[in-house]
Amino acid sequence: MKLEDGCLYFICDNFMDKYGVKYNVMKNKIGGNQRPAYFCFRDSKEKEILWFIPMSTQYEKYQKVYMKIKEKIQKEPNNFVFFNNIAGKRGVFLIQNMFPTLENYVIGVYKTNNGIIKVPKKENAEVLRKAKDVLRLTNMGKIVTLTNLPKFLIDIRREVKRKNIIKNLKETYEPYEIDWGEPQGKEIW
Repeated sequence: MKLEDGCLYFICDNFMDKYGVKYNVMKNKIGGNQRPAYFCFRDSKEKEILWFIPMSTQYEKYQKVYMKIKEKIQKEPNNFVFFNNIAGKRGVFLIQNMFPTLENYVIGVYKTNNGIIKVPKKENAEVLRKAKDVLRLTNMGKIVTLTNLPKFLIDIRREVKRKNIIKNLKETYEPYEIDWGEPQGKEIW
């Protein structure tokens, strides 16, 4: 599957089993619809790494959280991007829950009867701006998400390194055959 920046995707349960509890990733919902859907963009430097930001349709819930944070810190919180219409729904992108992943964990794109859902340009730009600000802080070693990105990135980078080693081994491996020749003398069995 070719992944496009700004589309919404779903992540497989294997990823959740491996990293979900350890890094406080929002769980996949069981039964019925696949949820949550995630905004996706590729890392600008490490192309193997994808960034996923969960989307929630619990607009009112996160609007209240947003207002409490704004009141407490006396400025615009960077944690949320609200939208009024993506696939006919209101909701919010939860920047504080973003996490890195790899393509092999992506299981599908968010579609409706009208086709693949893309995030509108305005919201796309705002999500990317806020996410890149979080990544800048993360690269400074700061934990500004609920998913502890500095440690999470170490695990994902380790997995990328392992995959690349295995890929290189497969590409360079040549089976070696030994010619033992004909048996000499008595057979012992």
